[in-house]
Amino acid sequence: MAKNRKEIEDRILMEEELGEEEDYEEYARQRDAREGVRRRKERLELEEELRQNREYERIRQQREEEKLRRSENRRLKQYNRQKKRHHPIRNFFLILLALIIGAAAGGLMYMRSLMQTVNSVDLEESLQSSIHPSVLADETMKGYQNIALFGVDSREQDLLGGDNRSDTIMICSINKKTGKIKLVSVYRDTLLDIGGGEFRKCNAAYAYGGPQQAIAMLNSNLDLNITDFVTVGFEGLADTIDALGGIDLEITDEEMEYMNSYMEDMYDELGIDYEEVTDSGMQHLSGIQATAYCRIRYTEGDDFKRAQRQRTVLSLTMEKAKKANPLQLARAAGSVLGEMATSLKAGELLRFILLARTMDLTDSTGFPSEEDRTFATVNGESCVIPYYLTTNVITLHSTLFGQDDYEPSSVVQENTEIINSYVY
Repeated sequence: MAKNRKEIEDRILMEEELGEEEDYEEYARQRDAREGVRRRKERLELEEELRQNREYERIRQQREEEKLRRSENRRLKQYNRQKKRHHPIRNFFLILLALIIGAAAGGLMYMRSLMQTVNSVDLEESLQSSIHPSVLADETMKGYQNIALFGVDSREQDLLGGDNRSDTIMICSINKKTGKIKLVSVYRDTLLDIGGGEFRKCNAAYAYGGPQQAIAMLNSNLDLNITDFVTVGFEGLADTIDALGGIDLEITDEEMEYMNSYMEDMYDELGIDYEEVTDSGMQHLSGIQATAYCRIRYTEGDDFKRAQRQRTVLSLTMEKAKKANPLQLARAAGSVLGEMATSLKAGELLRFILLARTMDLTDSTGFPSEEDRTFATVNGESCVIPYYLTTNVITLHSTLFGQDDYEPSSVVQENTEIINSYVY
């Protein structure tokens, strides 16, 4: 009873001292805060003690390990001094090492044998005349390897000839120092000089003169120095994606319908089996499904959206290659090498395959840019007009090579005037 009375008296005194009830609540809050500080201080002291104990244990273990290492070294030295004639363990590891080296050499020989199946074309000398002298002398551009990528709808399995208008035209620019890659899609309906002063949709250049004329068209209109190309048909892209395990893509209901329609066409034309895509949203696509996705051009965005889809699929395929093990890379290479045409030498192809896991795609865009293009009907064909071509070429060089102050060549300036005349 006395204790309770004492507590009541203490509270009355405290309330008189503090005044209002809310002052007492503030006092209680501050008291609790001080109590929290005390507990945190105790916890920190305990943690410091535990840390010191762990540090002591770590030092003790290091000393024990050092003693064991010294003991092991002494034992090895004594063993070596005995010079025994038989070394079964050593021989086992030597045999294992020889097998590993042999397997690696066998893998390289296998890859080299696959190179023999590539449809190889040397165009460097014949393309020199299409490169403007100012481009040849450009020191910045010498730091990049530029490769033309063509995707063709080849029903006769002839990647270099026949009526092969290139559905896909890309510029792959590789920084020689960093290995960074940038991709630019050249829209296939773009009005350019396809050769000899004939201005048509740029994808006609491949049909008229194969990769040589198509590359010359890119060089002369865009101030580039391309001498190498890679051409792949539908089957090559599909087989490569399958060898890497497929890709994951977000697709719409509209895209799903067109994909199934394109796969049916490819089955009729090339006999490629397929499974229909039955759901929209994020889907894991096989090679043939991803290839059909690349062909869609009738949704909103038309050919511009299709070129974006193609860059997306190529980017995802490169990401899968970066994560692939050597066996998967070899399988992917084996799938595509026999179904492609290229000017790259066997050594260059092998180098790109081996470096696939270290190369990064850092940027991708389209040509002409959205800000500097319009549309017009030329010779009865609906074309994308690079309006102005000079402005687009400056943007292209800024994107690929960081040349913000690039001055287009006289050929580009002349072509600009001709192209602009179609929209005046």
